[in-house]
Amino acid sequence: MSLTDTVKIELKYGQTGDFQCEIPSERVICYHQSPEPLSDVKQKMQQALNSPLELPPLNLAIVPGDKITILVDPQAPEAGTIIDAVWAYLLKCGISIEDLTILQAAIDSEGGASDLQNSVSDELQQQANWVVHNPESQDDLGYLGTSTGGERIYLSRHLLEADFILPIEKVGYDPLIGYAGGGSSLYPGFSSMEAIVRSRGQSHRELTPSDSRPLRQLIDEVGWMLGLQYSLQVIPAGGQQAADIIFGSLEAAFRKGKELLDRVWRVEPEYKAEMILVAIESGPAGHQWNQLGSVLETARNLVTQDGRVVLLTQIDADFGEGMQLLASCHEPLDAIKPLRDKLPLDLVAATQLALAGDWALVCLLSQADSDRVEDLFIIPLEDEAEIRRLLQTDETVTVIASAQHTYGQLKQV
Repeated sequence: MSLTDTVKIELKYGQTGDFQCEIPSERVICYHQSPEPLSDVKQKMQQALNSPLELPPLNLAIVPGDKITILVDPQAPEAGTIIDAVWAYLLKCGISIEDLTILQAAIDSEGGASDLQNSVSDELQQQANWVVHNPESQDDLGYLGTSTGGERIYLSRHLLEADFILPIEKVGYDPLIGYAGGGSSLYPGFSSMEAIVRSRGQSHRELTPSDSRPLRQLIDEVGWMLGLQYSLQVIPAGGQQAADIIFGSLEAAFRKGKELLDRVWRVEPEYKAEMILVAIESGPAGHQWNQLGSVLETARNLVTQDGRVVLLTQIDADFGEGMQLLASCHEPLDAIKPLRDKLPLDLVAATQLALAGDWALVCLLSQADSDRVEDLFIIPLEDEAEIRRLLQTDETVTVIASAQHTYGQLKQV
């Protein structure tokens, strides 16, 4: 390979960003690209619904008159199209739309609930029962049972009173539970505020996604207690698209989902790079500071100490409590203990940001105010030209597209 060979880089970021450049091949350690999205989500749904994994066809599990609750993960891509396909199937099974409830978790981004409702058919928009869970309302909760660890479990009454529950979930990496999906949207998201606060914690950097974690074990137990059988697990592609959809038993669909996720989103270069260039796209739940958390954990695993992490985003959102706390500190690591004491909603992201700021030089292209970005121990970038100037060095580079979906570690020898 000659010294003139280059790698052409194209990175989508935010909602409309499109960064392109060329980097000499000898400097590129890894260029991880997004998997191809499904070309026809409706067709894939028809195939999946007709051939569930390790369970009989769905029409044998439901009968006319059953109360159906579709449980929607706010991070699940293509959720509107998937719900439409599920309803078309349920309608053929004789289910009445008055018996259908679409249950969503409360999320931070404004308009999250109505955005999903507006993405489905007019019939579903107007006639289905749309519910946004309120974890602070005792009237919306019911008692499921007590876990083996002695924890009393409360869930939305729309789950407890349903004859059939179908979760639609994104399969992804999660710093607290390893892998999201497989019922993780159920608990604590559709439980009480007390359960949500109790589940908050800092990430387990010493663990890989497949390692056992107490919260993951509790989630699995809650799914078993509720009697979940069928589930739809969605593998993300770039942006808000889906790379694959798996339907079947909760355990089988999640198992296959994790295998597919590792195949397309696990980043394992052989060496650390001196610079990490990563793009973050807007997701179904918006474009928020929380998205930086897992991205920076991956970057910290793959960049040399005192190296450079360059983030491409279009974030223009208010700081959460954890980010505000970090911004008030003199040094990044000064925030760790206060974050652990206060347990803010954005605890994980703020902690990961603090750790990354102590490890490497973090640079951010965003639409946020530059002074506020600097308060997070991040160097603000004004435009793409600044990124191109940063790339005009001899540093080795790892490039990651749609980095919000990735988990990164060095390849094990």
